[in-house]
Amino acid sequence: PVMEVEIANEAGLGWKGKHSLLLTRERGSWFFLGEIYTDLPLPSDPATTNHCGSCTACIQSCPTGAIVAPYQVDARRCISYLTIEHKGWIDRDLRPLMGNWVYGCDVCQDVCPFQRFASPTHEPDFYPPDADRAAPSLLDILALDDATFRARYAGSPIFRIKRERLVRN
Repeated sequence: PVMEVEIANEAGLGWKGKHSLLLTRERGSWFFLGEIYTDLPLPSDPATTNHCGSCTACIQSCPTGAIVAPYQVDARRCISYLTIEHKGWIDRDLRPLMGNWVYGCDVCQDVCPFQRFASPTHEPDFYPPDADRAAPSLLDILALDDATFRARYAGSPIFRIKRERLVRN
């Protein structure tokens, strides 16, 4: 595992928000972090100060209460973790809190005031090929057989969790 938020924070690319994601004043948290390992000497940016202040919108809005304190996320309650990484059954007490989220959750990012500065990407690879794939009917997901799942989701991040986990979610 790479602690990319901590590294990016230390590198001056942004600050760690109370939802534990990296934030910038210009983009909110809607961006990807990537790492390149090198021994080349590179200039560093000045550290960025935290601008969350007294805001607790992300903490208050988390459907499962996964943000247990500022800067602390309990993955065992986080919808993104549960629907993408968790391989077992989802705790019965959390299921009603998850609503219709079947792959990830962005509530903590959606409510962050810094998201108003984010702009949509113009990169076509980040857009789904069709609206039905982006927001499928829950009944359609339940009806997927293996062949249809493979045909529909091959090449997408959803393919990684496989049909059984998507249907479980």
